[in-house]
Amino acid sequence: MPATETSSLVSRELPGSRPLSGLTGEVWLARVIQLLPSEVERPWVWISPESDDAPAILGWGEAARFSASGPGGVERAWQDFRDWAHRASADPLALGSFPFSRRLPGDLVVPEVTLLRRARGRRTEVLATPGTPMPRPHSQRSQPDAGPLTLTDLPHPGAEQAWDEAVRAAVGALDADTAVQKVVLARSVELSASRPIDQAAVAAALATRFTGCWTFAHDGLVGSTPELLVDLRGGRFRSRVLAGTRKPAWSEELLDDPKEQREHQLAVASVTDVLAADGIPAQVNGPFLLRLPNVTHLATDITAEVGGRIDAARMVDLLHPTAAVCGTPREDASRIIDRIEGLDRGRFSGPVGWMSADGSGQWGIGLRCGQFSPGSQHIQVFAGAGIMPSSDPAKEWLETGAKMEAFLSVLS
Repeated sequence: MPATETSSLVSRELPGSRPLSGLTGEVWLARVIQLLPSEVERPWVWISPESDDAPAILGWGEAARFSASGPGGVERAWQDFRDWAHRASADPLALGSFPFSRRLPGDLVVPEVTLLRRARGRRTEVLATPGTPMPRPHSQRSQPDAGPLTLTDLPHPGAEQAWDEAVRAAVGALDADTAVQKVVLARSVELSASRPIDQAAVAAALATRFTGCWTFAHDGLVGSTPELLVDLRGGRFRSRVLAGTRKPAWSEELLDDPKEQREHQLAVASVTDVLAADGIPAQVNGPFLLRLPNVTHLATDITAEVGGRIDAARMVDLLHPTAAVCGTPREDASRIIDRIEGLDRGRFSGPVGWMSADGSGQWGIGLRCGQFSPGSQHIQVFAGAGIMPSSDPAKEWLETGAKMEAFLSVLS
């Protein structure tokens, strides 16, 4: 249900926005972040790779929030947003994130103020309630306790041993039931900061470093994901599937490693099989090596023409969770995760993205991210690994650590 009943939003052009129109998304964000009020702790952010020609978004506050859970939860939240948006004077976008577990509620949020560039080359709009003053630049976003940042790992005795036991238990479950082919396990580390961390600055730094990824901030979940769950605009569907990871020095191994190749095939099938069940033929391009600053992944791009028969929210509900973050078969893998993982993932590895009232949207999987607690001095950082019958707990521990580096590298 919406947090407010008013849907009176208007769109105005941001003064001086013409020089912003041709900037890449990460540079656009670095410029407009100076308009973010200094008291805003949790901004809303979405920045896509340049090749996507997709909206760039920075927002703050809440005009409305739409929550739902269970099967079909993303579409139900979108339908509530769509009905609300049709009463608005502007054409708002809602930013959303949903937990890994479909039993738990997720949200679509319309910011109170949204700075929105709908595509590169377009003007930057300000969407807000009538009478809201235009955002004004701040020379520097203030830190109340400015000074050197110290990060301390909160102790979790026996964490590596617990991971070893969980991986071995997952391998045992795979051996006991050969119908289950893959299980994805996650782990986390918790950090305490000596002063509040600027979440907007973290998002901007991630967007700058990982220009080929989708950068997001939603309710304190900040990250830059290399995995695109759903892009559905103009009747064309696209997804980027990742499974299989190496540090850059050993990336070529991914092309020949049977375990990584099989894990990747299962992840691709978890998307193409859903499309086929809905009578949608897909084009598959991959696998190829996706090289990022900290790791290399096996990646496959999947595209399909869907016309107006389906909206992006429904596609998210159909696809999540994919084999890349859960396993195969999905329900069997989910039960194994519930039994042995011992971690509340929250919205890590859940869908995160945006929706428009016409059903268009773009959603990544919430990876390479950290969850900030209120006050921005406590952060939980997550990573996961696909477990196959041949998995080695020590190697999977190193893989998850390498994935965490993406987020940890920009904390300062």
